Amino acid sequence: MRKIVKIVFLFIKCFILFIALWATTSSTVKNVEKLIYVEQFKSRGEYQDSISTNQIKFYKVASNEKEDSKRPAYLSNGSTIYPGSKGDILVSTQATLVNPFISGIVTYYVGGHATIVTDNYFDYQVASNEVSSVEATGLSPYDNRSVITDRSYWTEKGPFTEVIGLRVNLSESEIKEVVSNAISLVGDDYNYSFLFDTDKKSYCSDIVTKAFSHVNVNLNKDSFATTIYDLIVADKTYISYYSYYEGNVLNVYYLG
Repeated sequence: MRKIVKIVFLFIKCFILFIALWATTSSTVKNVEKLIYVEQFKSRGEYQDSISTNQIKFYKVASNEKEDSKRPAYLSNGSTIYPGSKGDILVSTQATLVNPFISGIVTYYVGGHATIVTDNYFDYQVASNEVSSVEATGLSPYDNRSVITDRSYWTEKGPFTEVIGLRVNLSESEIKEVVSNAISLVGDDYNYSFLFDTDKKSYCSDIVTKAFSHVNVNLNKDSFATTIYDLIVADKTYISYYSYYEGNVLNVYYLG
């Protein structure tokens, strides 16, 4: 009996070690891919002196034949920049938890936060507009349901120092379906397990995965919990917007 118990414990230890090695290797590869994609996008940017200010520097990135530049990569209202346009995905790889050590681990392995940009929508329960997005943070001490929120904070100096806008090539009707399905998830409880009870609960990148699955776009190849890095390195996504702060100056790279 003791021998069987030892074998079982050995198997469990080996399994845990395998998962840890797999997770670390996978995360390392995705981290490197993310850096490469961002640097490639930035290298195509051309400084736009006519629209830049002392506070915001704009760089226009020429689109290639596979990238949709017809939709604006951002909307602006005075000095406020709203990253993305309807159907776009906004992500940050930076976790913003209270504990810096835990934030560092989460940042490396799964990333920080994701949201889907919405459009003008109204029914008797919810309403959104072109500066809204659907998201779930799981950080509220009171109510951790998925919500529609103003996305202007995505280019404020906090909580994220860099923001990546991702785009999938879709028809107008498919974009509307993605937005509609994202909004339909508003009110879902936050899914802290990330793997179980996924029909009734959602987390931030899970909302993205579910919304795009309705137009047959798979952003989660391994059918495991969808990380921020999964969204960045997915076959169907590409960068349409990138911003970061350098001191008090916001640098904006946009597909145009």
